[in-house]
Parts: sequence; C-alpha cells; structure tokens
Amino acid sequence: MVTDHPDIYEGVRVPPHNLQAEQSLLGALMLENSTWELVADKVSEDDFYRQEHRLVFRAVALLADEDQPFDVVTLAEALQKRKLIDDIGGIPYLAEIDRNTASAANAVHYARIVRFNSVLRQLVKAGTDITDLAFDTQGRSEAEILDIAETKVFKIAEQMNRGVGFRPIENLLKLAVDKIDELFNRGEPITGLPTGFIDFDMKTSGLQPADLIVVAGRPSMGKTSFAMNLAENVAIKTGRGVAVFSMEMPGDSLAMRMMSSLGQIDQHRVRTGKLTDEDWPRLTSAVTILSQAPMYIDDTPALSPTELRARVRRLQRDLKREEKDLGLIVIDYLQLMQSSTEGENRATEISAISRSLKSLAKELSVPVIALSQLNRSLEQRPNKRPVMSDLRECVSGDTLVVLADGRRLPIADLVGTTPLVTAVDSAGKLIEAESDRVWSVGRRPIFAVRLASGRCIRATAEHRFFGADAWQRVDSLVPGAGLALARHLSQPEPCADWPEHELIWDKVVSVEPVGEDDVFDLTVPGPACWLADGILSHNSGAIEQDADLIVFIYRDEVYNEDSPDKGVAEIIIGKQRNGPIGTVKLAFLGKYTKFENLAQDLYGDQGY
Repeated sequence: MVTDHPDIYEGVRVPPHNLQAEQSLLGALMLENSTWELVADKVSEDDFYRQEHRLVFRAVALLADEDQPFDVVTLAEALQKRKLIDDIGGIPYLAEIDRNTASAANAVHYARIVRFNSVLRQLVKAGTDITDLAFDTQGRSEAEILDIAETKVFKIAEQMNRGVGFRPIENLLKLAVDKIDELFNRGEPITGLPTGFIDFDMKTSGLQPADLIVVAGRPSMGKTSFAMNLAENVAIKTGRGVAVFSMEMPGDSLAMRMMSSLGQIDQHRVRTGKLTDEDWPRLTSAVTILSQAPMYIDDTPALSPTELRARVRRLQRDLKREEKDLGLIVIDYLQLMQSSTEGENRATEISAISRSLKSLAKELSVPVIALSQLNRSLEQRPNKRPVMSDLRECVSGDTLVVLADGRRLPIADLVGTTPLVTAVDSAGKLIEAESDRVWSVGRRPIFAVRLASGRCIRATAEHRFFGADAWQRVDSLVPGAGLALARHLSQPEPCADWPEHELIWDKVVSVEPVGEDDVFDLTVPGPACWLADGILSHNSGAIEQDADLIVFIYRDEVYNEDSPDKGVAEIIIGKQRNGPIGTVKLAFLGKYTKFENLAQDLYGDQGY
C-alpha cells in the first residue's frame, strides 16, 4: 500500500503551488469582504491550483458582482444553488478555511503568491507543449515551430502587462513637469524621433514613442518610398535599429530602391544594371553607408500580428545584446497582414490587426509606421486630395440603424451619440454592442442597392455588406448575389452557414450609381459590424480610430501631367492626436524614389 511505502513518490514532480496561500486568500476574502477590491485585478479563478479553490473563488466573484456579502453561509448557499457544494468538500471545508485564517491583512501578499505559482505552472505547461511540438512537428518548418514556441511564452508574459493601476495626480504632475523642464533645457523642438524632413518634424515634433502612424495614399503616390526614406534617415542619422516588414515587395528590391535613393542613381539603371561610369562611385558610397546602418528587412508575406510581434521582440533582444536599441518599425502594408484569429470576417481582422499594432507600439515604446491603401472614391472628386473619410466606407443619412431595443432610426439622427446597436458576433449570433461614434463624413458619390425584399440601401462604392461567406464591396455586387439579413426582420431563405439561422439571405436586384449625397458612418468596437436596415454592414473605422498620426501623400502630377507642382509632394497630416493637422510639402525625385526637403523659397506665398 502507498502508506507503507511513502518513498514511492520520491522524485515525482508536482506542479508549483501553495495550498496554504490559496486557503489564506479565500479566508481573507471571507473575513473582510472589502479585501476583494484589493485583489480582484491581481488574481483570477484560473490562478488557483485546487479545483475546489477555483469554485469558491468563482462564487466570491459572482457575489461581489452582485454587491452581496460573501462568508461561510452565503458562499455555501451560492454553491448549493449551483449544485457545487459537494465538489468543494461541503460547508465543513468552508468553515475550516475561515477558521484557519487569522487576519485579512496580508491578502494582497497571498494573491501575489497564488499568481506567482500560477505563472510557474503555465510555464511548465508551455515547456511541455513546446517539447511535444519538437518531437512531433507535424510538418511545420523551423520558423513556424519557433514562432509557436515564442508565442506560448509571450502569451504568459503579456498577462503581466496589466499596468500599475491608479497613480496620484501629484506624482504624474511631477513627471510631466520634469519632462517639460527637460525639453526646455534641451532647446530643441523635436521631442521624438527625427525623420530628417524639417517641416514635417516641426509639425509633429518627430515620431513619438508608442505612436501608431498610418501613411495612406493611392497607388503610385510614393507611400513605400516615403516610408523607406524615413527608415533610412532614422537608421543612418540616429544609429537606432529599424525593423521593416515588406509584405508586398521582396527585400532585394527594397535594397535596390534604397541604393537608388541614397546614391541618387536612376532607379531604372539600378534595376537593369546599366550603370554609367558616374553611377559606380555613387553606388559604392550608398552600399557602404547602408551596410553600416542598423536596418533589418523581413519580406515574409501575410504575417499575422502574433508572428510580427514575436519577430520584433527577437530583434529587440538581439539589438540589446549589441548594446543598441530599436527605434522604428515599418509595415508595408497593413491590408496584406493576416489575422491570428481564424474564422473572423475581414473587417474584424483589420480591426484586430490595427489594435495589435497600436498595442505593440505602446508595449515597446517605439513608433510603428503602417502603410495603408486608400479606396478609389477620392478619384471621383474634382479635388483628389485625400481626406480622413477616404479611410472609411459610408452610408447615406436615411439608412436605418437597428438599435438593441428593436427601434430603427436614421443614422443621421444618431450623430453625436453612442447608441446600443444590434451586431453579429464571430459565431453568427445577434448581440447587443455599444457604438463609440456616429458622425457625418461629408459628401460622397453613392450607389443604390435594391434587394428582393423591397429594401433599398444607399452607400459608397467601397462600403461592405456580408454575402456569399465574405464581406463584399458595393461596387462588386451583381444582381442575384445574396446578402445577409437579420432573420427577425424578414423571412427569406435562412443562411445555412450561420448557427441557429439568426441570419437569412436576401437577393440583390440591382446596383446603380445615384449621384452624390451626404454620408455617415458608425463605429462599433469588438464585433466591428452593425445592422443597416437589417442588412449586415461592416464597421470600417478601426484604422482611423487606433492611429495616433495619419499622414496622406498626394502628388498632383499623378493625375495632371501638366501640373505646375510637378516634382512636389504634399504630406497631409489628417490626424494628430497630440498636435496640429495641416500640410507640408516635400520634393519628390521620382527617378531616385526619394523625398527631400523642399527649398523654402519654393513654397511661394502659400504660408507653409
């Protein structure tokens, strides 16, 4: 028998835990209910090793949420209602915990011990999973295995990034005053990372740590060139590391662009190898400078936020070994990234990606530049300069928003409010969701989409509705196509791909341009969708919402061959969370794919 041979368990490894700390924490909560506020954000149900302790903690949390007291009697009653009292050892075990706890004074310390052991157990499990993965790779590549392994460990580390909670305003004021004093004594207006573009730096004070910066424009405007010029300037002039994720262009092509830009060599000659005698010294100089710059390029296509985060962390770790630091991250471009979450719609994926990039910038305290393609609607305007609404797709003001209480109100009547709306979760079920913004976008060309049910919805060409298992743009819809509609609002054929048939199909009868009208948009964090007169419509504002700085690039010569501004690029700051918006001008040397500071006298009397 086991009792006759106690040494049978010698050498057996038991997962890290501290039962006394778990019991003492639960006992402290029962003795002093006010202790809950001190530990609720420091420990969770899953942090307990014993199942019975998890169940007791869950009951405490439920009672606390209902503002009910939790002691031996009330906890026993709550567990009895859920038929869990026997699973925790009955009332005697609750009484034992209560009796063996002398004081609630050390509850926070007990919570830290419980949490610490929980982290250790998670690390043990992650290590076991990684070991199993190493023995059974299931055909994965070396890079995939390393990414999975790092993700498991980083996921545990992310749990520790919960912040420090409230801090007294006097402490924050002291930090702010010290920062202002430091900036004053420095005597320079650039408080962030200098880009090398003087007027742009004066507007932005440089690229700020923890900022998500979106550089947007139509194709051929020079987004990649602008971003790479920023990367060159940061790496060469500051000596700080720059990580470039190029998901559209191969790394060697980017290297050629940089050699052309830095050496001011015609890009076509670089690309074809037909260099002149004057080009070779310039090429050699450019190669020498670039080879010493701490720039790192990853041209893996379709990276997910998780993969990108893991690679950035590895790079940052390697740079620290060399006593260097990471100064900038560039992503070309945002729409080519893939979501880590399978089965989500594309609108939700883009929302998750932009949030992840903002989180990465904040976590590493490094500016992240993400390039983004603009929709085609701006090309239908006489003035083709991009504006903030070009990042969004919109609907006309008479579009009925289905609210959570069943009412349907025109979106124009909801401007300035944050109504509870009906949305659809990733499982296809109707849910309540809180919008965080409804506003007028401006006047835009729109299309009328008429459905078999008699509904007619008017929206911009790029606005998306759910149909055929994917989000579809208005200008891609054809008669006969199916769009998803909330079942309780009509009775067409149910959508077989959605659970419980909460959505049904309606058929498109026609899609026609109907001129211009005032358009509006609505942002719903989380599900990133809402019901437009019952039709499942996606929320397009994630990029605009998450970005700290949004920059548009416009070159008039792209649209007007005889433009008087040939060779001039407008850098339009459409949003700056902590600074002014406006426009600065740069010279664009197309054959070198290079942006440069524009001589001041070339601005004329435009006030730039």
